[in-house]
Amino acid sequence: MTDSQTTRRNTIQAPAGTTRPHPPARGRRHLRAMRSEDPEALIAARAEALRPFLGATSEARLAAIRRLLRAERRAARSGVGYDAVRHAALHRLMSESERQPRC
Repeated sequence: MTDSQTTRRNTIQAPAGTTRPHPPARGRRHLRAMRSEDPEALIAARAEALRPFLGATSEARLAAIRRLLRAERRAARSGVGYDAVRHAALHRLMSESERQPRC
C-alpha cells in the first residue's frame, strides 16, 4: 500500500465547502482543555466573591455552604450548570469554617 492510499484510508473526506479533512475518529477519544489562569488563583478569587453572601454567624455560614455544596453535587451528577471552580471554592470555605472555633 502506498503512502497516499494509507493517508486516504486514515482520514475522512472533507465535507462539501471545506478544504481540510477531519482527523480520524479513533485518535480523538478524549477532549483536552487548557487554562491560561492559575487554578489556585481562580479558586481563591471565587471564595472571596462568595464569602459576603454566606451569613454572619458560623452556623448560618455552615448551613449556607452545605446548601450550596448540595446544589453543586446535584449539578455535577446531572452535568447541567456545574462549575468546578465554584465547587472547589465552596469546599475551601467549608474547611475554613470547620477549622474556626464556634462562638
